[in-house]
Amino acid sequence: MKWACRMATALASALMVGCAWQPDVDQIAQSRMIGLPGKRILACMGQPVRRRSIGATDIWSFAVGRVRIEGEGLATFGYPRHPLCNVVIVLTKGRVSQVEYTGPAGDPLDLGERCDFDVVRCVEP
Repeated sequence: MKWACRMATALASALMVGCAWQPDVDQIAQSRMIGLPGKRILACMGQPVRRRSIGATDIWSFAVGRVRIEGEGLATFGYPRHPLCNVVIVLTKGRVSQVEYTGPAGDPLDLGERCDFDVVRCVEP
């Protein structure tokens, strides 16, 4: 009987954790932003702070993210080196082909640093 109660408690805890789980911002951005037109990106994220063009490819940088540490962040010792981050949108022929993240100076984020931004504004109708 004691074993059954422990199992029920463990199952209830797992279900509560499962309900609270939210997908990672990067998973949403990488799966649902790819293919969006540039006009939609401008509407949901505003004007980029930096723009570059190379042939049919445009690279837009938005200073809209906050850095969080994933897991223990061994490389960062639990503290982000970058408090803020840029979301870099690569558009090929006017559509999103890649989503990347950098520090404010354009340098790569450290191991364990993740860029959080309000991606839902762009992917929900």
